[in-house]
Amino acid sequence: MALASEAPCAPGNSSVWAPAAKDFLGTSISTQSRVYFTGAEGILTEVFYPTLDKVQNVDLQLLVTDAQKTWGDEERRQTRHEINQVNKRAMLWQVSTSADSGKWKITKKIFADPGRNTVIQRVTFQTLEPGKTVKDYNLYLLNNPAINNSGAGSGNTNQCSGKQGTDQGADNSRTLTANGRVMLAASEPNSTSSALAISLPWKAVGGTPMVSNGFVGRNDGFTDLFAGAGDKTMDFNFDSASGGNVAQMGWIDSGNSTANSISFDVVLAFGNNEAEAMNTANATLGSDLNTLEKTFTDDWIAYSQGLNNQKGKADDQYYLAVMALKSIQDKSNGAMIAGSGTPWGETSSDSNLGGYHLIWSRDLFKFASALIAAGDAASANKAVEFLFNTQMQTATQDNPYSRPGRFPQNSLVDGKPYWNGSQMDEAAMPIILAWKLNRVDLWPKIKLAAEFLSHAGPGTGQERWEEMGGYSPSTIAAEIAGLVCAADLANAANDPGAANFYLQKADEWRNNVANWTFTSTGFHGNGKYYIRINANQNPNDDANLTFGNGVGSHGERWIVDGGFLELVRMGVMSPKDWTILETLPEYDAILKQTIAGKGDAWFRYNYDGYGEYNDGRNYDGSGRGRLWPIFTAERGIYEIAKSGDGSKGESYRQALKAFSSQVGFIPEQIWNNSANITGWQTDTPAAFTVGTSTKSMRPLSWAMGEYINLIAAINQGHSDAPSVVCQRYACDKPQTTVTFKVKADTKFGENLYLVGSSPLLSNWVPTSGIKLSPANYPIWSVTVSLPAGTPLAYKYVKRDSNGNTIWESGDNRDFTTPASGEVTRDDSFR
Repeated sequence: MALASEAPCAPGNSSVWAPAAKDFLGTSISTQSRVYFTGAEGILTEVFYPTLDKVQNVDLQLLVTDAQKTWGDEERRQTRHEINQVNKRAMLWQVSTSADSGKWKITKKIFADPGRNTVIQRVTFQTLEPGKTVKDYNLYLLNNPAINNSGAGSGNTNQCSGKQGTDQGADNSRTLTANGRVMLAASEPNSTSSALAISLPWKAVGGTPMVSNGFVGRNDGFTDLFAGAGDKTMDFNFDSASGGNVAQMGWIDSGNSTANSISFDVVLAFGNNEAEAMNTANATLGSDLNTLEKTFTDDWIAYSQGLNNQKGKADDQYYLAVMALKSIQDKSNGAMIAGSGTPWGETSSDSNLGGYHLIWSRDLFKFASALIAAGDAASANKAVEFLFNTQMQTATQDNPYSRPGRFPQNSLVDGKPYWNGSQMDEAAMPIILAWKLNRVDLWPKIKLAAEFLSHAGPGTGQERWEEMGGYSPSTIAAEIAGLVCAADLANAANDPGAANFYLQKADEWRNNVANWTFTSTGFHGNGKYYIRINANQNPNDDANLTFGNGVGSHGERWIVDGGFLELVRMGVMSPKDWTILETLPEYDAILKQTIAGKGDAWFRYNYDGYGEYNDGRNYDGSGRGRLWPIFTAERGIYEIAKSGDGSKGESYRQALKAFSSQVGFIPEQIWNNSANITGWQTDTPAAFTVGTSTKSMRPLSWAMGEYINLIAAINQGHSDAPSVVCQRYACDKPQTTVTFKVKADTKFGENLYLVGSSPLLSNWVPTSGIKLSPANYPIWSVTVSLPAGTPLAYKYVKRDSNGNTIWESGDNRDFTTPASGEVTRDDSFR
């Protein structure tokens, strides 16, 4: 036995995160408990404290050997894990792992102490070998802290000098005693600490408790048992390990039990220092854990009972989705993270401090909207307050990217930007969320966002996939909806001047989004479809763009995605707008796959590199994008909007359930059928099952929110488009297609615009008019969808680059759109 006060070989191996495909997650409803836990591969993985952007622990598991030390197993490496909610209306989990060898089984109940910062595991170890009892096995607890989002820190190269590491961000671990209980404490100087404790004693050898602190890959407990001589014997007994990627292990004393099972409790507690963490651990272990479990469960049940059951259409997965979203809302200020982990975490180092446990205002809008649909407006109100009071930038000082009213690409819980890109949908969506909640009280801050949006749009620095800038249908859809919602709030706040300005700008962008992003000379199908993104305002020039994730350069007309459906989802266009209907065939032909026995799913776009390689290696900056279940939900909501029939969404709901984990978590991506997608070969290796979660994020908060939104749409028989936007642009009215043709001579630099008596025709505002195409000059033309059977008046105007406007003479042109079909108006400029 190696007896020493300090483990050598700091800092140990590089620190990595846990797998992102989670089996369970949760927290207490109580705001007194600020721990948020996750699990994967049947064990506890990242634990967050005191906020959802601060990982404090990476994994905690059991190691099992026989008493004769001839074999040994690692709990997480077994293939048989059963995960269940103990109660379908609570985030209390039972996790059972059976050894692949058939020799043992571990069952755990996992929950949080409602009144303290502690994760509790109630563990039962059971022997499965005939004639064997507990004393025939050795049990070890192995833990890997990562205090404040870091394990090893960075830059420390004194691999086995015996010197103490000094890196900022590196962790310390040591054995301490509090009130007679020996614990393993991890910390960073003057910062957060954790304490690991159990209800049983630790095994003693020569009177010394067998607990040890070491460095991962050098002298941690796993290395002790299974590396080097591999003698399945605990030899190390280091009192401390300082300045590196630390790991903790303790040998559990089973008391030479002759029973075939043994039960004990494991707690992982947190505090501002070691003493506080240890006192918290002792307080939890000294409590009646049955009572704590019941309180934890009852609190969740009470929350669930207050939710909208969607007239009985809400199923268990719906309630799980709502509780999962509630679990990823920070209790300090209402921030909501995109996911409780780091995609491909097992190959991602701790230099990736953010992962998905950051706040994107776009993602937050999606799942806060879902909480509104689910009947939890209180949580959504906390989220919108975070957006405007904490995340939105209100000044330019100390940040070259900052502009009043701008939202950063993403941020930490305290609002500090993490990535600083500008995404205009992220400026628009908080406004829409505020409108949904009627937060007129936030108007001064909402106005800042609306002013930024109206002057910085419609082009964006990055679209919703965060890889490139330009003119994006999905971004512009959000911008238009945001401005219309801002106008409605402005009127409620007695600011009519702002309202008029926002509406004129919204009409301008709405009436020209097709001119900017809908190509009529594309390479796919009949050549008429929305493209993913356009570098300028000409979707037919096929500008060559460099796309992200290592996929290289392609002409903009070659790349399509489903972003155009946001024009419908946001109420900006009818689901039967001719440009939408024209794009669906190309979208489906290129990006849709039907997974046998499961349902339909779509890729983000052709030539997507954000996913595992074709040989199964994890994404590392490039790879192959896979199918995203969120598009299944989006399509279901679209089909409901188009038909007015909620049952049209049912097949999409069933597909989402089929793509989910065994408990109902919907992943970011699922494995696809191997296919060549417009020249982009995307294969699924034989080791993986098509239609199941990849190693990206699971659950993706956005995906869980969309499951809720889909069920709400099934119940209501319509989409969740903002009503004020839909009413302005007649998104729910029967449509007819009208082609306007006018013969007009123009001077160099002049263009022709259509204006008229509806917001769809600019409300007579030339700057909001629809630009006509001169492709067949002197005949100018444009085709638009308009509400059927509707009297309208219109005129043509000429405008030059300086804004000089010439109206055609004579009276307004009056006509009534037909009840159905298509019509052409042939005119001459007067």
